[in-house]
Amino acid sequence: MKFLASALLALVFVPVESALGQESALDRRALESTSSGLEKTAAAQNSDPQNILRGFKSYYIKSDTIYLHPDTLLKELQKRGEFTAWELTATEDSKAADVVITITLPFLTWEWNYRMVYQPTGTVLGTGKVSAAVEKTAAPQLAATIVERIRSARPLPASFQDAQGTPQAPVDSRADKEKSWKVRYISGPAPHLRKDTLVTLTVNREWMTVRNSKTLAFSAPVRNLSVVDSRTEVRKATKGWEDFWDSTGTGETSLIIFVAPIFLAGEGILAPIKTTDHFVNMYWVEDGASKGAEFRVSAGDAKSLLTELNKVTGREAQDLHGSSEERLKLIAERFDASPIVETDRQVNIGWRSLAPGAYRLVVLPREKNLAEIYFFPANFRGGSFNAKDVAADAVVEFDRRKTSVEDKAAPSVSYREQNGIVMFSQIEADALILRFTPIPLGLGK
Repeated sequence: MKFLASALLALVFVPVESALGQESALDRRALESTSSGLEKTAAAQNSDPQNILRGFKSYYIKSDTIYLHPDTLLKELQKRGEFTAWELTATEDSKAADVVITITLPFLTWEWNYRMVYQPTGTVLGTGKVSAAVEKTAAPQLAATIVERIRSARPLPASFQDAQGTPQAPVDSRADKEKSWKVRYISGPAPHLRKDTLVTLTVNREWMTVRNSKTLAFSAPVRNLSVVDSRTEVRKATKGWEDFWDSTGTGETSLIIFVAPIFLAGEGILAPIKTTDHFVNMYWVEDGASKGAEFRVSAGDAKSLLTELNKVTGREAQDLHGSSEERLKLIAERFDASPIVETDRQVNIGWRSLAPGAYRLVVLPREKNLAEIYFFPANFRGGSFNAKDVAADAVVEFDRRKTSVEDKAAPSVSYREQNGIVMFSQIEADALILRFTPIPLGLGK
């Protein structure tokens, strides 16, 4: 009997202990599964751009171009009612910010790019670009574009009244002394229009309107036109002289055969046919978004259109092509006579790293005792220039020597180090002194 009782107790005891152990294990697995699920959900939310845009609180502006100071864009963002309504806070500590907004401007272009990144996960929240000649016109457009991206995911409080709304011009709106031009639509806020569609562009003191036949395609109040610029492009014509000669035969075309050599004598009959295209661009803010339109116009119309826009807006048009050409011309003129600078260590300049070696230093003086400087590898031969040719560039303080030091064999270089980063302190040549000190970058044209 004692044996049977002990056996029964053992039989009862063992399963109960096992069941409790299984239940405990199941609870642990369920808890771990739930925790894992919550973590995955949280991770998914933290990597989803829309969720991040709806909830981030702080931001930091980083400028990777010498032509835009972070404070300039910061002020434009703080002017926006949306940033106040969203209670977004700018921080001076990049590591403490939820979101970093980086601005870049590729060398010899006028396309200002922005990139928003959520720091904890490296998630890209948005990218975009605007066209402008200088920071004072680029900053408002960048601010509008950034706000538009955030608004696509983040609702505004019901109490917020959007003051940026732009009503469309009535189809029959008229104003005194309006002028119209027949132009080719290249791009803009009218996706139903094909590229190179012939449209009528009308400008008066109140509105800029674009009509396809008699239908209004789009419009904008003149007061909202923040930037107007122009550019020209020289390209080879679609048809060359070989096509011209092949098409000649009898009739009128035969007569041209005898005329063509006379007016082509200076260029040579076999020279390729080239054509020049003129473009006018307009940019404005509408419903919190930066918008723009580009038109191809004749040389005469380009001049008259820009003159009229200047009259009604009170702002001079920026010639982007001309500005780039002028900078290239100045670099080419100064290139061969520019000094060779040698550095025996890696140096951070601007937002790039300059490797040890010899460089030709081209200096373009600007206003307020400032200068643009460009470092080219010493073995670079010049001629044509592009972004890949420039090793580094910056804006620095600039002084001309009152008396040149002609016996200076080579420019002298001094350095400074901050937080383990080596930078130039000063470069001194026979005719100039460049000081690499922190300077305000709120530069004009």
